[in-house]
Amino acid sequence: MRLLVILGLLCAGQVNAMDWQETRNWDAVFKQHQAKGVFVLWNEGRAEGLTNDSKRANQGFIPASTFKIPNSLIALELGVVKDERQAFPWDKQVRDIASWNRDQTLVSAMKYSVVPVYQQIARDIGEPRMASMLTSLGYGNADIGGVLDRFWLDGELRISALQQIDFLRRLYHNQLPLSERSQRIVKQMMLTEANADYIIRAKTGYGVSLKPAVGWWVGWVERDDNSYFFAINIDMASAEALPLRQRIAKEILAMEHIL
Repeated sequence: MRLLVILGLLCAGQVNAMDWQETRNWDAVFKQHQAKGVFVLWNEGRAEGLTNDSKRANQGFIPASTFKIPNSLIALELGVVKDERQAFPWDKQVRDIASWNRDQTLVSAMKYSVVPVYQQIARDIGEPRMASMLTSLGYGNADIGGVLDRFWLDGELRISALQQIDFLRRLYHNQLPLSERSQRIVKQMMLTEANADYIIRAKTGYGVSLKPAVGWWVGWVERDDNSYFFAINIDMASAEALPLRQRIAKEILAMEHIL
């Protein structure tokens, strides 16, 4: 049974009233995986939204590596990064994640969520420009409090699942206050999966600075006849649970006949 609720969707500091439905149909998926979290789904064609938890859908969390989306946009827009093929030589510092221990491009740094590359990008952007651009983009609370190259990992930046959806929809429609080129490049970089039936453009995130840790997967599904935006965040007991972000999301998307 679905109960109609009204949720406030924050957009660039303004509250836009949207009708969403809160559904219990997804509870079994979360229960099966012993997961606590929220899934938000927006049907673009019908202008309808679903969530399993209206309170948590509005709750701000550290964005972690989902911030690589706006970080890439800002870097491209300001010319800090020339294009998606720009090279980032490995600093020869061996890290626990093997895919980080090599030269990168912006595309591979997004794909493998290479934190050191994006930390350098943030330092090259600088605090004044980063603060100004995040405010302009209306990204979450736009608070870069903390260390410049870590504020999205353990600083004061917060974004809710609903705000993620709002940001992604504006990116999808090229409605962010940025060039179409910057938005197009980042959307191409977000390509995660493609087959004859659908395309997924998305980004994961894993925020460990707060307890419990939070796992994110945000993005959208493109089909020939419609697009569907989604955001999931779940409490993470350990890194071993990271695959649950995509697993739960995909099971729900399949339930809704999107995948």
